[in-house]
Amino acid sequence: MNIRQIISQGYKSLMMHRLRAVLSTLGVLFGVAAVIGMLAVGEGAKKEALDQISSLGMKNLIVRRIELSDEQKAKNRQGNSSALSIEDGVFLKDHIPGVVHMAGANQIKAGLQAISTDVMPEILAITENFGIIKGISMAHGRFITALDIEQRSHVCVLGHSLAKSFGRKGQIGQSIRLDGVEFTVVGTLNSQQGSSKHPVAHQIDNCIFIPLGTEFGLPVTPGTKRDALSEIILQFDSSERMMERASLVKRILSQRHHDVEDYKVIVPFELMNQALKTQYTFNLVLVSIATISLLVGGIGIMNIMLATISERTREIGIRRAVGATAKHIMSQFLIETTLLSLVGGLLGIVFGCIVAFLISVIAGWPTVITVLSAVLSLGMAVTVGICAGLYPAMKAAKMNPITALRHY
Repeated sequence: MNIRQIISQGYKSLMMHRLRAVLSTLGVLFGVAAVIGMLAVGEGAKKEALDQISSLGMKNLIVRRIELSDEQKAKNRQGNSSALSIEDGVFLKDHIPGVVHMAGANQIKAGLQAISTDVMPEILAITENFGIIKGISMAHGRFITALDIEQRSHVCVLGHSLAKSFGRKGQIGQSIRLDGVEFTVVGTLNSQQGSSKHPVAHQIDNCIFIPLGTEFGLPVTPGTKRDALSEIILQFDSSERMMERASLVKRILSQRHHDVEDYKVIVPFELMNQALKTQYTFNLVLVSIATISLLVGGIGIMNIMLATISERTREIGIRRAVGATAKHIMSQFLIETTLLSLVGGLLGIVFGCIVAFLISVIAGWPTVITVLSAVLSLGMAVTVGICAGLYPAMKAAKMNPITALRHY
């Protein structure tokens, strides 16, 4: 064998070794990218859910009227329940410690006349504290006041999106007609971009607010009592012991409604805890699925290292002949696999961030990449790399030096 052939063979061996290194790195790269991408989607979903729930108010407790079945309605009549009312709200505020504000709201159905719009607004008859509890800010004019409720003034306040879609009719001083009854616009709201999209929340930007009591002049659904409320909102001085307070609310309403459960109590603080538990399980499943990709990458590293050891048998024999111990040989191959997995992990983090960005842009899903997810995925990649390289390294370390030197 001449010098040119030796150089050519050495060059081919070097290129093959580099190709295998790249292939083993790709396995880890895609595995880490899968972990980063899935955790980003999971964290994005978690953030969106928590934002929606937190905007309901962690210090708030909502009592919502529920639709009863025919059997429940019969029991309602036997129990002589008066349905949810403003008197219930006042009683709860006076008898439960820590209540700072109480608001009542009655969601009604009324036809919007003389305005051409595709928007289907939500019409709420409310008390004056509704805006305080919801943190509503005005763009123009004023909100509903206690005097409006006392005088049953035919005034209204429009949500931002609704006022915008009404055009000139949505400006202060203009009038809108609800089932033939005229209401003067006295205020419009700023955009409530942080408002909740949770199913139990009102879409403030798409609401028409009128003083509680003025809905008496509008047609109501047959069977609905004139003084009934659709919900009561209690705001407390802190978010501590919310479940205890919810239990107290249930006991008081049970007595006042003669054990007729024509309401439900919604605790945003508890919804938050439930969402966190659900999201933890969801993230655990996502990480488990993504870990499989990393394990596949680890198997690839192990197979490639086994093939590399077979080709480098003579090199191992030479190293042992000049004084290298089995521990040195083992360390050499473990360092190689660790470096391969580390490089693959770092590239995977970059690729995973790109994937998460593309998901948010193309699919419109919110994604959040945290430092913890990057550190976790990189740590998993290095761990898998070390475990995958352990067997090939041990095999190389156990080679007989004499047999290895005779290998061609």
